[in-house]
Parts: sequence; C-alpha cells; structure tokens
Amino acid sequence: MIKQLKAPAVMLAATVALTGCDLLDVSNPNNLVEASIRNEAAASAVVNGSLALVSSSISQSWQPYLVASDELYWIGSRDAWGSLDQGFVDDPLNEFIDGPFPALGQARWMSDEAVEILAGHVAESPSTAMTYDLARANLYSGIQYMLIGETQEDFAFSDKTEDGPPVGPANMFQVLDGAISRLDAAVSGANAVGDADLAMRAMAIRARAHQSRAIWDAINPSPSGNGLVNAAAAAADANAVIAAAGGATADWTYNLTYSSGTVSNSMASWVNDRKENQIDLSIVTVDAANDINGIALMDPIDNVADPAVIRILNQWKGGNYLSKGGVYEPMTVSSTRLMHLILAENALAGGNNAGFTEHINHIRSMDGSTLFSGQISNMDMLKHTRRVNVMLQGLRLGDMYRFGIQASDWSNLAVTSSGPGEMLPISIIEIRANCHLNGLVFFSH
Repeated sequence: MIKQLKAPAVMLAATVALTGCDLLDVSNPNNLVEASIRNEAAASAVVNGSLALVSSSISQSWQPYLVASDELYWIGSRDAWGSLDQGFVDDPLNEFIDGPFPALGQARWMSDEAVEILAGHVAESPSTAMTYDLARANLYSGIQYMLIGETQEDFAFSDKTEDGPPVGPANMFQVLDGAISRLDAAVSGANAVGDADLAMRAMAIRARAHQSRAIWDAINPSPSGNGLVNAAAAAADANAVIAAAGGATADWTYNLTYSSGTVSNSMASWVNDRKENQIDLSIVTVDAANDINGIALMDPIDNVADPAVIRILNQWKGGNYLSKGGVYEPMTVSSTRLMHLILAENALAGGNNAGFTEHINHIRSMDGSTLFSGQISNMDMLKHTRRVNVMLQGLRLGDMYRFGIQASDWSNLAVTSSGPGEMLPISIIEIRANCHLNGLVFFSH
C-alpha cells in the first residue's frame, strides 16, 4: 500500500517584534499539491519523475534478486544479505526484501499516474509533444510492470492509502501481460510521432517482456522440461530492434542512467561503495580485501576471460573492472545482444540449429570471438552466452530455475532448492499496512 506523503508542518517558536510583519502569513513557493502535477505545463516533468522512480526501483529491486542468484554474493556484515545469498528468497521479514518494496510500489503508482495524466492531456490537446510524453509514460510504466512480473512472487496494487488485494502467485503472469499492453501503447505512440529511437527502446523492452512472460510459464508452478522457451512475439520485436539499431552486428544497449542530479544507483552503492556484496566468484577473482583482481569465467571456445563479462563489468565499474566503481553506474535493461539471444533460443526450441548458430555468432562477432561451430552442445552454448550477456540485468534467477542451475551457496533448506521458481514475496511493510493481508506473515513453502 502506498501511503500518501504530506509535507511536515514547521512551527516557528520565536517572537519577533517587527511592525507590520507577520512571519506566519507567508506563501511558500515550494508548496506543491497533487493537483499541480496535472497541469499541462507539468506534463513532461511528471513523466521524468516517473522515470526517476522506476530507475531507482530497478536499482533497489534487482540487488536482492541477484544476491539470491549466482551473480552477486555477500561479503559484508549484514546477515540479511547472507540469508538471500543462501537462497532464502521467501522471507518477508528480510530487511533487504522489505527495504526496496516501498520504492517498487511508489514507482508503480507514479508510472501509472503519469500514464493517466498524459492520456487526459492527449485527449484534450493531442499535440505531438503530449503524444510523445504519453508514449514515454507508457514505456516507463511497462518497464515497472515487467520488473514486478520478473522478480516478485506476488504483488498488491494499492492506490495511495486505499489497499489493493494481492494478485496471487498463480496470477502474476497478468502483471507481465500488463507490461506488454503498456509497451504496445508506447510503441504505437512513438510511431505516431515518428520517434524511431523511442520506438526502438519500447520494442526492445517489449521483446524482453514477451520472453519473460514465456519464462514465467516455464517455471510456474514449478520448472519443467529443458527450460527453453519460444516466444514468437518476442522474436518479431527482436528482429525489428536489430534492424533499427543498424543490422546483425550492431552492439546497442538501452541503459537507465543515474546522476547526482536525479537518483543514485542503490545496487552500485551497496556493491561498489559499501562493499556488502560483490560479483560472484564463479565470475571474477578477488584479492584479500574482496576487490576484483581478475576474471574467473572463461569463454568456452577461446578459453580466455570472457570478453562479454569484461564489457559489462567495465560499465559497472565506470570504465575499468579493476576500479572501485561509483554509485551512478548505468543499468542495462535491454540490448541487441538480448535480441539475438531471444532469436537464438527460439530457433533452438524449434529445432532450427542453423538459426541458433547464426544468432549466437552475431553476438560472438561483437566481441571478436571465435565463431561457434559445435565445439560444445547447443544447450551449453546458449546457457553460457545468455549468462555472460545479460549479467547484472535482473534475469539470472529465472534462468537458473528454468535450466536447473543451483548456486554453490544455496542451502538445502532454502526455497530456491526445495521450491525452485519462487521469487521475492510481498514484504512485511506491506503485509502490516494492507488490510487484505491482515498483517499475516507466511512463507510459501
């Protein structure tokens, strides 16, 4: 439940004897009421505010999800991170599951609010600028719904102080469907105003959302089969994005950015600055101070430090993976590499080995690596190529579940081992506040 925030009253406890002056009779130019954001003049700012909240939410929500996977591991002093590292992802009392939950709900509410506000403006004044901002609003709302659908086991859609009932774990696919419908509107709006870059970003997210929707089916109610998914709608978007980006070997990324003037990257702060968590030892090597001093994950063909890992870690550390890194590092939410991975997996799931090899090699060409020609099994090649090219992008735990991969730190008692497919729960702050949950704490398994 999202609580409506009110500015604190300020009491002036001083007596000032100034003739003709009443210091309490003032008009505060910084006093912003909710009605103000519905003015047409504030339309772009509303959408920008939505983007900031969504970006902050992603940086907070991905970290507990990834610590539970084999991409990040706990090196600090906060035991709740250690619990996640061992695979106990279903504990609503865990402070690092609970901490990001308000940001998750606030970003969801504000991104939907931005869509509603901009839709009203477009209905009254269908200008190019308003249509463009509505498309952006739908994109950011789509990203937030995708985030919830990919990382959460359950969610409640409340409206400020009005409690919303939980969706229920069995119905969380509907959240991903909601992401896709918002992204449909984003693509249509971008095309309507002729903004090819915005349309490409929206299609790149929609391709990811379509594949995540298929992955949801593959791991719910529990993982089954070989984990491969074939999402035709994702493939259509993937092909369109690759073409728009410049062709088969175009190496394009869609990054969310952070700065001192907007929001910081919470995950970068915990990993790069506070050093509570670190990149997993299956990926990097570290020194006695737990600082990265090398790459552990080798390319399976060239037997060298995987260049895709180096590329992502260079971005994560501000240019050089051996550096400390900062708190404003960008977060990649989609890319042409992901598009090729979607197409490669679709081909493999459909028995098209030549198509699989083609798209894997487009990715390998981006890094100047030796082309794949059957040196290892297709399935192993897909697992490796996906792992190194979507690292730190909020997808790994779902991949581990569907491919039957266990992290070395997982406890046999943890739900990741005993009930694979489980994602992050509704946390205690929502359970206590939402009347539909009755303040009850329970575990799914």
